[in-house]
Amino acid sequence: MTKAEAETRRFYASFDAGCVCQNVYLFCASTGLATVVHDLDRSPLASGLKLRPEQQIIMTQAVGYPK
Repeated sequence: MTKAEAETRRFYASFDAGCVCQNVYLFCASTGLATVVHDLDRSPLASGLKLRPEQQIIMTQAVGYPK
């Protein structure tokens, strides 16, 4: 996103994340899996993934077998 203006980068990133999230939901629905978007403490995960300061976790999505 180097060509995008700074104030629109987060918008584009959020839009892309929503598209990916929807694809995960569709895949799970087609294969009998379950998924949910949830919140978590982002700092430990970002540290574990060694993200640079300009990289951010937008959302998390768990996938598994339904009860």
